[in-house]
Amino acid sequence: ITLGIYLPWALMKCKRYLYANMEVNGQRFSYGITGGNVFVSCLVFVFFYFAILMTVSADMPLVGCVLTLSLLVLLIFMAAKGLRYQALMTSLNGVRFSFNCSLKGFWWVTFFLPILMAIGMGTVFFISTKMLHANSSSSVIISVVLMAIVGIVSIGIFNGTLYSLVMSFLWSNTSFGIHRFKVKLDTTYCIKYAILAFLALLPFLAVAGYIIFDQILNAYDSSVYASDDIKNLQQFMEMQRKMIIAQLIYYFGIAVSTSYLTVSLRNHFMSNLSLNDGRIRFRSTLTYHGMLYRMCALVVISGITGGLAYPLLKIWMIDWQAKNTYLLGDLDDLPLINKEEQPDKGFLASISRGIMPS
Repeated sequence: ITLGIYLPWALMKCKRYLYANMEVNGQRFSYGITGGNVFVSCLVFVFFYFAILMTVSADMPLVGCVLTLSLLVLLIFMAAKGLRYQALMTSLNGVRFSFNCSLKGFWWVTFFLPILMAIGMGTVFFISTKMLHANSSSSVIISVVLMAIVGIVSIGIFNGTLYSLVMSFLWSNTSFGIHRFKVKLDTTYCIKYAILAFLALLPFLAVAGYIIFDQILNAYDSSVYASDDIKNLQQFMEMQRKMIIAQLIYYFGIAVSTSYLTVSLRNHFMSNLSLNDGRIRFRSTLTYHGMLYRMCALVVISGITGGLAYPLLKIWMIDWQAKNTYLLGDLDDLPLINKEEQPDKGFLASISRGIMPS
């Protein structure tokens, strides 16, 4: 009815409802971000989107590149400012959270480091292709296997390292009142499980790839030896059926891999997160199968019902995650005092308040 204009207010109402119904030691959270904050931030992206489209249609690629780079620079700044504002607008038992970080450090972990790692991965992959030889069928197979290993390890290193560094940076700069969070993740652990998660996907890729390759061969044979239209139609229907099966196998493999990676990294993160020099610790007991069937239900049932069941299933998953997250220690033993901090003011800070990088 509102052409999506009311969406920011609806999303914030949902988020405030979730926070108001989450509690720690009988104390509930409070969330103060408004739909207006999100709407203003969205207007910035709408402005840049149409400006870039106009430069493209006017055949002005240089101006378009400048606008795109400007948006990227602005986005990093807005993400840092947005995190700080959201932390200050989130409280537990009247005590606000806070996020203070070096903008230089934020740029490094969210922009420069991923780019440098991607360049490094591309360089390693390029050098590896030049070092391998394909003089015979056996050497081709060996080259493909080695390249697959290099690719899997590279992706694992990229994902695991980024997760470890980004989460450590963000939470080490977050505080609850006057008490600072601390987290030190094991990068080797993160890389290991990122690689294992990708390996878990490979059997599903192999089966789906075999089905698709077999159908391609059958389609080629049928085009060469086609006899009548009815037989061609039957072959086409059979090919479509098997293609759908291959896609379902692939998507299920994605769900298995994602569930394994999400649970592994989240449990590791929570077990290494502490508050006030370790006086308060956290623990997560999520399971792989629990995440898998909830994720599948979220996608499948939401698709069948046209998205109507999505809110209920999302609440179901969040409730499960909350019930499997524990706080070890007593917050009442800590002096619960707010920091003397106020939200940043100014135009750029104001348009950044609705950015939600999390």
